[in-house]
Amino acid sequence: MFGMAGETELDLRFELFRIPIRVHPIFWISSAMMVWDGDNPAQTVLGVLCIFFSVLVHELGHAFVIRKYGFPSEIVLYVLGGYATSSHFPFRKAVAVSLAGPMAGLAVGALIFLAGRVVFPEFLIAYPQLLYVFIMLMFGGMTVNLLNLIPVLPLDGGQIMAACIRQYGPRGTDRYELALKASVGISGAVCLWAARCNSVGTEFFPWFLFAWLPSEDARFLYTLQPDPQFQAIFMGYLCANSLVALKRF
Repeated sequence: MFGMAGETELDLRFELFRIPIRVHPIFWISSAMMVWDGDNPAQTVLGVLCIFFSVLVHELGHAFVIRKYGFPSEIVLYVLGGYATSSHFPFRKAVAVSLAGPMAGLAVGALIFLAGRVVFPEFLIAYPQLLYVFIMLMFGGMTVNLLNLIPVLPLDGGQIMAACIRQYGPRGTDRYELALKASVGISGAVCLWAARCNSVGTEFFPWFLFAWLPSEDARFLYTLQPDPQFQAIFMGYLCANSLVALKRF
């Protein structure tokens, strides 16, 4: 999304499940900016660690499937997220690789939700810091991964959309150009929706997406909303990126 992260002497390096992981220092800075609380430094640190965990789970999902298909992969955590180095795959494998990250994040988010609701809800009430961690992990596991499935390049949903257009798009057209046009249209529409939500004070995710759940669970998950102002800016940025790429054709 923000390009490849160059190596620095301040990179944190380690391995997990024999997958090399590199954390660029900008990851810590951008994460701290997202959760900064000058009056509560300990909570800021907890927030950064929650972002680290959520992003790492997401990228491990990608890396596991890439490795399953016989290719090496390195995870790099960078600005507001990260990426798992990959290769070009045929349609089905490309979709599986792109889906693996969000699905891993959603699965872990569901497990955390189950633990919080069933195993130890009393601890969440008794310890505010633990409740903060729970909410942060739920937001990172559920909300962020759902947003990542929006079919806008270069999000995972956009990669899946582009793979489907490459596979099933009309002949005689540049299918990557078509994917970029779709990305421009969808990101522009989501940007306008987020701007409207911010203007009138409504939530980004509408209630009907949660209405099928048990009422208490639906009410809680409905509160895990992204900031519509940030989403408007972010989707506008992605829309501009796709427009710039279109001009190269």
